[in-house]
Amino acid sequence: TEFGMVIDAHNIIPNIRAFEEVKILDEDIEKIKELSKDPQIHEKIRNSIAPTIYGMEKEKDALALQLFGGVPKVMPDGTKIRGDIHVLFVGEPGTGKSQLLKRVKDIAPRSVFTSGKGSSAVGLTASAVRDDFGEGRWTLEAGALVLADQGLAIVDELDKMRAQDRDALHEAMEQQEINIAKAGINATLKSRCSLLAAANPKFGRYDPYGVIADQINLPPPLISRFDLIFPIIDKINQERDRKLSSHILKSHRVGQILHYNEVRNDNISIDNEDMDLLTPEIDRVLLRKYIAYAKREVCPIMTEEAMKKLEDFYVDMRKQGIDSSSIPITARQIEGMIRMAEASAKIRLSNEVTEEDAQRAIDLLMYCLSKIGFDADTNTFDIDMVATGVKRSQADKMRIIKRIIEEGMEESEDELVSLEYIAEKAKEKLDMEFEEVEHLIEKMTTDGILCEPKYKHFQPT
Repeated sequence: TEFGMVIDAHNIIPNIRAFEEVKILDEDIEKIKELSKDPQIHEKIRNSIAPTIYGMEKEKDALALQLFGGVPKVMPDGTKIRGDIHVLFVGEPGTGKSQLLKRVKDIAPRSVFTSGKGSSAVGLTASAVRDDFGEGRWTLEAGALVLADQGLAIVDELDKMRAQDRDALHEAMEQQEINIAKAGINATLKSRCSLLAAANPKFGRYDPYGVIADQINLPPPLISRFDLIFPIIDKINQERDRKLSSHILKSHRVGQILHYNEVRNDNISIDNEDMDLLTPEIDRVLLRKYIAYAKREVCPIMTEEAMKKLEDFYVDMRKQGIDSSSIPITARQIEGMIRMAEASAKIRLSNEVTEEDAQRAIDLLMYCLSKIGFDADTNTFDIDMVATGVKRSQADKMRIIKRIIEEGMEESEDELVSLEYIAEKAKEKLDMEFEEVEHLIEKMTTDGILCEPKYKHFQPT
């Protein structure tokens, strides 16, 4: 019922060029290889990422690893393991996370930048639209994750994206494919990209003692797919505040002088120390070629020492959860560390992942876990805070509260148990304060574990 469509073309210019197409000349390769021998290469690349933004050393280390990425693998049974590293920033207002994302976009050999609000037309995945110029048939328009294939997808305000995009992200981040079934079109699109995302806390400020899933508008299974999660908190610290304000003021002064010289055709000198502070240690064009060359040519293999380092760390961390019955880390974290260790080796253009690379991956993971996966109540690491959105200690208390309600129903005529009764029994059994009991019951009601047929009277669903 439809005629096939054919397009004759004399010339095709790609809209976005993949890193394989970045032109790297012989003299560029010489510079890249010479630069890779520098023992401070990791620090130089870190300092070349948004030097105008003060601090954030660990976050910039993670971004450097993400730009280079790990090694994608296809197992003998056909199983595919991604090499791309996913990073999430949960930042308070005014902490510079959006500016940091835009600077990374300028460095990456291939990148797509979008916003959770601004991606509604096509979305992050793909959408079916009618072709206005043809016969009105349906066609697929690629979204940000598809356009960023083999590159970097940067999504600001991830918490404000559409629900259907949020559901599709699970498959796109892990399997790195997007299956589309719209308007009679069934297709599988590739999304082999790293995801760099930023989100805002629900209530404006981030609570370092709370569970991360309660603070951003994202489901725990999606949050757990990020290899590294960084809360960016605006803390009051007089020494740091002075350094930060000085850095910002110097940045503006340099910008003012450069603008003045351009407008007035003048040549006011700039203090060398200020200029060095704000100038990338590696030129942006050269850094883009460096990343493209590493992604194209370097395929590092794990050494026995690096494998032993990661294995010992994983076993030791798991051992810590025996006494507390919590799960400090899972196999997902060890896969993330492997990717980061491979990226660390790529930065040195090395075909071997050394013990030092493994230690760098461990340090970054521990830094993130100390921010988002540490349960202050039990003084232990608990990955359930990220993976399920509930602390293990909190889950145990919720089970006991449910048992208290079930026991109270036997004594109640209408099978409803009052909040006062629950709080009294929880005080006896768990030494819990009324406010904590009320908070847990509110969470259990929101999650559908309890219902409230009568004001402040509960029963299991």
